[in-house]
Amino acid sequence: MNHFGPHTKLRTMVVLGALTYAAAALAVNLDSDGDVRLGVRTYVNARVGTQATRDGVPMHGAQGRVVEGFSATFPPSAAGHLRQNRIFLESELNLKLDRLLKQGVGPFNLVNDLPFRVRDLGFNFTLRAEGDGLYNWGPREYSTAEEFKKLLYLRLPAANQTAPDVAAIRQTLRSRAVHRERLFLGYVEANLGNVYFRLGRQVLSWGEDDAFQLLDHINPLDASFGGFLIPLDERRVPLDMLRVTYGIGTLGPVDEAFLEGFVADDNRVGFSPAIPPGSPWTLPSFGSGTTTTHTYFDTPSRTAKEMRGGARFQFNWQDATFSLAYLSTYFDTPAGELFTRAAIPQTSFDDSLPCPSTTLPPYLSNDPTRHNCGSPVHVFLSAPRTQVFGTTSSFAVPALYSVIRSELAYFKDEAAYSQEQFDPFLFGARGKTGTFPGGSGLTGGRRLRDSINLVLGADSNVWIRFLNPNQTFFITTQFFYKHIKNAAGNKVDNPNGTISTLNGDREVLPVVETLRPLPGLLSQLGPVEPVFARQPRDSFLQTLVIATSYYSSKVNPVMTFFYDWGGAFLYQPSVTLVSDPFRFSVSYSIIDAHMLKGSSGVSLLKDRDNIEFRLDYVI
Repeated sequence: MNHFGPHTKLRTMVVLGALTYAAAALAVNLDSDGDVRLGVRTYVNARVGTQATRDGVPMHGAQGRVVEGFSATFPPSAAGHLRQNRIFLESELNLKLDRLLKQGVGPFNLVNDLPFRVRDLGFNFTLRAEGDGLYNWGPREYSTAEEFKKLLYLRLPAANQTAPDVAAIRQTLRSRAVHRERLFLGYVEANLGNVYFRLGRQVLSWGEDDAFQLLDHINPLDASFGGFLIPLDERRVPLDMLRVTYGIGTLGPVDEAFLEGFVADDNRVGFSPAIPPGSPWTLPSFGSGTTTTHTYFDTPSRTAKEMRGGARFQFNWQDATFSLAYLSTYFDTPAGELFTRAAIPQTSFDDSLPCPSTTLPPYLSNDPTRHNCGSPVHVFLSAPRTQVFGTTSSFAVPALYSVIRSELAYFKDEAAYSQEQFDPFLFGARGKTGTFPGGSGLTGGRRLRDSINLVLGADSNVWIRFLNPNQTFFITTQFFYKHIKNAAGNKVDNPNGTISTLNGDREVLPVVETLRPLPGLLSQLGPVEPVFARQPRDSFLQTLVIATSYYSSKVNPVMTFFYDWGGAFLYQPSVTLVSDPFRFSVSYSIIDAHMLKGSSGVSLLKDRDNIEFRLDYVI
């Protein structure tokens, strides 16, 4: 899926991360035969905001005029302030055991008695450590709780609400975003005759595109640590997985054919954990604590019934490569269902009780206390099983020194949102109800729908002699199209341009674009009803990357463009200086959009322009 919702870390984030430069890791042999190889990559960066984040989401008054109100990007930060100080370390150890197999050393002698030949037996262990000094020595809006404490005076809770727990919010931020160490990869692999297998914690990527996720929906993406500008490969979440590939070879008119399949017994998803409040990378209106909403997360269980799985058949025909694939998986965008206080029986009601330890709201977990955890609105986020049917193709055009790529995918039952589904002022007024254990009440329901997705890409090497007489320019471009089937309607504004009532449902992202007053006497409350960012039925996105090198590849400039045809741009010029084992790079990310929109989600980050200075060390 390529629309953006909360806790997904924008699918833009996929685009931006994929286009960010990542140094290729080298390796050193730890023994004379090269059976033990160690690769280490580390870097430190300083990302500085060149644009002040905005403090105030547009709100529509009784006559449709815009007034200032709640914080859209939290915490507000001035231009020139540090936004990231990332420290990254990855150490990869590869063990090859073929020589021990051939010599029959110890228990490996038993392997040679098997009825099939074992080749390329090896292990991989990759350790990864990440840190961010922003919350320790960055500007005060990130290193202290001052901005959160200000909210306690600006957002006074109502009678059925409790104030945000500043200490708990800061503790969550620091526990998720300051440092993280883990065994990132750990697997064993081997070839058994015509069968290759890999078992353990690993990453698997399918498809022909390098920015948009179509068939590449196997491993979740995690932006909870570091944000959307982190390279895509650093945001993939490894899964406990068995991967098997069977080489077929020639089959009728096709050759180099193989079948590949995987099953993953893992409960990790991209939206849990979410980006913590207080991070500079949260979406508008999600960056601070709230007095009205409490969110619950429900992730898949580690059972055979909820495993991920998929298979693909790939082959060459003529001068082209084709594949057919099927996935049963979980996307990074959760399905959301919103419940109002009316959903909780009023008997034995106690607002002062804390939230239950269960991941389910009290009325879904059959909690006898029936309390609202101090929040009149509860949001229940879950991971629907989504099926992906797709095909890919690629072929070379030698006369143009180019490769043409394409990928087509049908997404069945992906999570989606509509204004009526997620707006309690709408689904409440229109009488939508749901029945829960112990009582009935108001909810907009849980929404799933299908979509058709297409990527066309071209990669080419071109001589531009007057700019670079010694090296070609590598130019790659991709065009992405998404069509939402059975999309909700798109009528919202009145013909005169004011907003008074919603004339119909519409496809949205659950990110507040504006607040508007309620009709009639309730308008005296001021702008309180959320109008969410619109998600177009048809999305058109374009990427362009131009790169070359000078001075024997010691100076490497890159220019990246991303254009959302809905009216949002990303410009990212960068240059990398290489003097092995060091690499120093500077990149400038400029995000431009007039208003908050769906589609790629780039517009949601239009106040996050920044410049990054980064030093890599690779052995």
